[in-house]
Amino acid sequence: MRHRSLPFRLAVAFAAVAVATAVIAAVVLTVTWQRQFERYIERGLQDRAAEIADYFAVQYERAGDWDTAASTGLLHVAVSADLRVQLFDDTGELIARTVDGSAEEEPSAGWTEVTAEADIVVSGEVVGTAIVTQRTRGGIFTERDEWLRQTSLWALGLAAAIAVALASVAGALYSRGIARPIEAVTRTAERIRAGDRSARTGMSGGDPVADLGATFDQMADAVEAERRFEQQLTADVAHELRTPLQAIQATVEAMQDGVLPTDEERLSLIHDETVRLGRLTQSILELSRLETGAAPFTLSPIDLSATVALAVENSRALMESTGHRLEESVAPGLRAHGDADRLIQAVGNLLSNAARYTPEGGVVRVRLLREGAEAVIEVADSGIGVAEDDRDKVFTRFWRADPARTRASGGLGIGLAVVREIVERHGGRVGAHPSDLGGAAFVVRLPLSGDER
Repeated sequence: MRHRSLPFRLAVAFAAVAVATAVIAAVVLTVTWQRQFERYIERGLQDRAAEIADYFAVQYERAGDWDTAASTGLLHVAVSADLRVQLFDDTGELIARTVDGSAEEEPSAGWTEVTAEADIVVSGEVVGTAIVTQRTRGGIFTERDEWLRQTSLWALGLAAAIAVALASVAGALYSRGIARPIEAVTRTAERIRAGDRSARTGMSGGDPVADLGATFDQMADAVEAERRFEQQLTADVAHELRTPLQAIQATVEAMQDGVLPTDEERLSLIHDETVRLGRLTQSILELSRLETGAAPFTLSPIDLSATVALAVENSRALMESTGHRLEESVAPGLRAHGDADRLIQAVGNLLSNAARYTPEGGVVRVRLLREGAEAVIEVADSGIGVAEDDRDKVFTRFWRADPARTRASGGLGIGLAVVREIVERHGGRVGAHPSDLGGAAFVVRLPLSGDER
């Protein structure tokens, strides 16, 4: 019944609109018909009075006086049973009159009179007046007029009944067309609620209801993607935490059992793994806050050139300790709207990543230049590079090109994901490309501030 209620209500609404339209049309037509037909009868009676006045003018001009003209004219004026003619001279004195078919000079009860008059003009002078009176029983309309009006109203009523029937059928069909897609959305929602995550409406098209179904499917896809994302995040975090925890547990148990001595080397191993767990936890928390928008950003006009130069300087000691040659080329005077600390963090992550994947003695190069309305930050290296199939994956959390190597060197697989989030929060974009140094090049593009464009 709940699913049938919408078509039923729409059908009733269509029928109600049709009935209201018919009633309004009937009222308007009745009032308009009444007024217009009264005017029509009055104009017809006036025309008849003018014709009679013209006729008596001719008779007066021939006879030269009203006695002869009136007696002669009245004999030739055709008077119907509901029409009476009165003649007055130029002084307003009654000269003659006809009596209607009822032979009554005064109207009886139940009769209505409509009068029209016309001047009798001879040689430009008014010599008299003709007054024509129409008498009808019960109103201005004759029986024929009433028949015409009743017939018109009956035809209107029939048209209204047909319109209501057609509107009801059309409303039912149209409402079914609307209800079916809505019911499909409802059924799909119920299936998803019951656990069928793959349920979709499959609707498409250009009408609003189809757009509703398509939007619902997109929402369901987004929810499913978010669910998979959470599942993958949970699995990735569990995987990343399991390795150091297992190492710590195995070492401690071995020390407790006396298999391994409790010496500086073992304690150092436990300490290193504990530090790594702390860094991993902090990185996961930082990435989560960035992805959810909870991480604070202070966007303001900044000197982008100075910001990049500071990030390079902060990483110089790292490059020296790993035996890499650091090259930099920073165009001066470039300004942007952003968070300097976050951009320093992003560039620092790119430099750390380059150092980790570049063999000792390799080259890491940082460049800042302007291209149109954008600032381009490039961090390139002569390291192992990134395979073409992996370029879209490098900014995914916990992804590594060489898992064994990076885990040994302390890589967490989160740094590039953090870079992407920071860059996108600044309205920019980041990508990975082959480097002319032989390794990988990570290119960040940021919009320059308005006065720099």
